Amino acid sequence: MRGAVLFGLIVRAAGLYARMRLASRGTWPIRDADRERKLVRFASRFVDVATRYRAGLIKLGQVASLRVEVLPEALTRELARLQDRVAPHPFEEISARIESEWGEPWSARLADLWPEPIAAASLGQVHEARALDGRRLAVKVLYPGIERSVAVDLMMARLALWLFDFVTVGDLGEVYRQLRDSIRGEMDYEREGRAAEEVAKNLAAEPALWEQLRVPAIDWKLTTRRVLAMEFIEGVKINDIEGAASRGVSRDELVARAGRAFLHMMFRDGFFHCDPHPGNLIVDGEGRIAIIDFGMNERLAPSVLAAVRDHLRASVLRDPDLFASSLVDAGAIEARVAPVAREIAEIAFDPELYNLTPSELANLDFAAHFQRMRSHLDRLENFRLPPGIVMWSRALSILYALIVELAPGIRPLDVFGPYVMEFLQGPPPEAPTPRAAAGARA
Repeated sequence: MRGAVLFGLIVRAAGLYARMRLASRGTWPIRDADRERKLVRFASRFVDVATRYRAGLIKLGQVASLRVEVLPEALTRELARLQDRVAPHPFEEISARIESEWGEPWSARLADLWPEPIAAASLGQVHEARALDGRRLAVKVLYPGIERSVAVDLMMARLALWLFDFVTVGDLGEVYRQLRDSIRGEMDYEREGRAAEEVAKNLAAEPALWEQLRVPAIDWKLTTRRVLAMEFIEGVKINDIEGAASRGVSRDELVARAGRAFLHMMFRDGFFHCDPHPGNLIVDGEGRIAIIDFGMNERLAPSVLAAVRDHLRASVLRDPDLFASSLVDAGAIEARVAPVAREIAEIAFDPELYNLTPSELANLDFAAHFQRMRSHLDRLENFRLPPGIVMWSRALSILYALIVELAPGIRPLDVFGPYVMEFLQGPPPEAPTPRAAAGARA
């Protein structure tokens, strides 16, 4: 039944995609109002199905809702409803899952476990607990049967992306593999615990930054692959304006602290938390930013980070040769198509697109410009996104949106600038130790 419903969604998506493509080419025009109505109708259908069947569907929808740079606003706006549409599972199911993991009732290892969850997500939910020694804990429990449901969802997602791979420039197969590894990694709570400890260790290397941050300590005696026990951190979400204001630190500064923490992970460490949305950022009583929920994490290989550095340098310097070679070094394209990449860069770096007055901008033929670019992109044979780049780009997009939305008093460049400039000037970070890499990779 689940597979049949999901296949129906794929058919709907294919029809919608074909309709939008024909409209964009002028073959079958569509009014803006009709276009938006069709997008909202499909997204609403997806939200209803995801809410009913949960599991990986909600996670996929949540990720899609954040891709505002590639999906129509009407679609992402409707999918955003999934961020708050996860109903908790009954406590009896959660209790049974804990007992199956520990081999004994939870009361044998905990003094108390509150039945009402403090958070419910697409794959598991969190309950407050009290350890036998009196410590306050947050216990995260994977939903029973979630592995089977996610397997079906991923199978259908693979089919959908395989179908659309024929009409896109990038390799959607690689996008699927990265999303698959990320979701599977989120269902391994031992991996999540190791990721939290590695991030804490990396951030602590900069004492001035670390004293403004917190990462919950993991209780390994109570943690298994499907149950994660960690320090309970009292606080409010970073987007709780009144609650955050009561901590004695300005909202702009709180957001800047969170931004610096994630930029440190991404540009200096190469190992990062992929989901810097407000629900994962808690302001404690002392105004420190507590980063929680390390299920989505990623590591960029030093070679990929070096290629990203060259790619950014090429954009800043408008160097077409460096632009093309960075794609080759990253493994995104083969060397034989580098000349095509160079042509694309020359178009992208076209001086006519810079330093224009408003009237000049209004008269610029963007349609012709992007049509020229598209003709070149189609010639980039076997284009592949390097491992980790999907999540790296996603995290940067979410972080940028967080700063713009919650801290209008600061410029994103003021937060991003120092890390980006240091990244452009410095060598790639040293490769992680095999033990650390094995512990944090999905």
